[in-house]
Amino acid sequence: MAATEPFEVNIVASVSGKTIPVAPSAANTSGSGTLDSTNTYAPHVLVTNPNAFTLFVRMSPEATPTATATDIPMLPTSVRLFANAEPNSKLGLAVIASVTTAIVYFSPGQGGIL
Repeated sequence: MAATEPFEVNIVASVSGKTIPVAPSAANTSGSGTLDSTNTYAPHVLVTNPNAFTLFVRMSPEATPTATATDIPMLPTSVRLFANAEPNSKLGLAVIASVTTAIVYFSPGQGGIL
């Protein structure tokens, strides 16, 4: 029997644990960022694509990952929940899209699992 557990974003006073926006620096060029959960436990990452087009994301323990068109597709105006591979550390983030105006939001937290 499944139970709904709402997603709770980590809220902390420091930079660690807040939503991280990541955008490519140019069309078809990977842009990267880092989600730092060192001071706050974040077993899940909520990824939001507010754009009207599909783009691709990579989440990795690498310091500066590079996204490619074979990574996780994020459909237009979609939100997906992922397990955080580095819930007590730094998670490398990367985004690639066919346009430069793409921005994706990575929110650390926990819950939201059905």
